[in-house]
Amino acid sequence: MENYRKKLRNRIIIAGIYCALVLALTIAAKIAGLDDSATSFNLGFGVGIGAVMVSFMMKYRSALKREDKLKKLYIEEHDERQKHVDAQVGRTGINVLIMSFALAMLISHYFSRTIFFMLLAATLFTVAVKAVLGFYYNRKV
Repeated sequence: MENYRKKLRNRIIIAGIYCALVLALTIAAKIAGLDDSATSFNLGFGVGIGAVMVSFMMKYRSALKREDKLKKLYIEEHDERQKHVDAQVGRTGINVLIMSFALAMLISHYFSRTIFFMLLAATLFTVAVKAVLGFYYNRKV
């Protein structure tokens, strides 16, 4: 259980570093006068992820303080059934993404070549990631 405590502490540290980085980037963007929509979107997205990280940091801190919460969180993260469900969702999810990208790519060709090529790149990247992970896990298991 001590290894799990260390893992939670490391997660808290990494989340804290991320939140500090987002805060620094937000301040830097305001000082530099970057107010375009792309910068605003990126900062908003980063702040949203930061908010989720803060909630996890609170959850992990609470678990580190109470042994019963720590055991419950450990069991939740290491549940075999949940791992199997996550694996099934990942397998099906990536196939649905590939099919959706490919369909959108074919349709977008009639409207914009730029969008077509971006969707082609996204499709090829997703297929490449699936192939690399397939090779990796086939050798690992």
